[in-house]
Amino acid sequence: MTRTVEVANPSTHFAAGGKPVTTSDRENGNLTAVVGQRTPTADGKGQLVFFWHGTKFLGWDAVTETDSIRGITAGPGYFTVTYTHYAAQDPECCASLPPVTITYAWQDNDGFVPSGQVPHHGGPVRVKLLP
Repeated sequence: MTRTVEVANPSTHFAAGGKPVTTSDRENGNLTAVVGQRTPTADGKGQLVFFWHGTKFLGWDAVTETDSIRGITAGPGYFTVTYTHYAAQDPECCASLPPVTITYAWQDNDGFVPSGQVPHHGGPVRVKLLP
C-alpha cells in the first residue's frame, strides 16, 4: 500500500485504515479489500479501496481519492463499499447527502466491475503506483 502515492505529492502514501475484508472468488481463491488511508493526514480524509486476488494486487476503486469510506462488506464474488457523500457546498465536517453504496462484482479473473461511480468532494486528488 505504501507504493501508492499522490501524483502531486509523492511523499504522501497510503496505509491500511482498517481490517482487510476477504471473501471467496467463487472458484478456489480469495478476494481481499481494505480501506487505504492517506498518510500523513491531519483530518482523516483521503481514502481508497485496495483490491487483491490471492496475493496479486489488482488496483483501487478509483484513481482519485474519496474523502471518507464508511465501510466494506462482502459476499461470494463481490464487495459492497459505502462512501460518505458531500454536496458541493458542504464543509469537510458535514456531508449532507445520503451515503453512496457501490458493489464491486468479480468477473472471473478480469477484475471488478463497479455498479456506480465513487463520489468526490472538491478537486480530484490523483494517485499512482510507484515501481
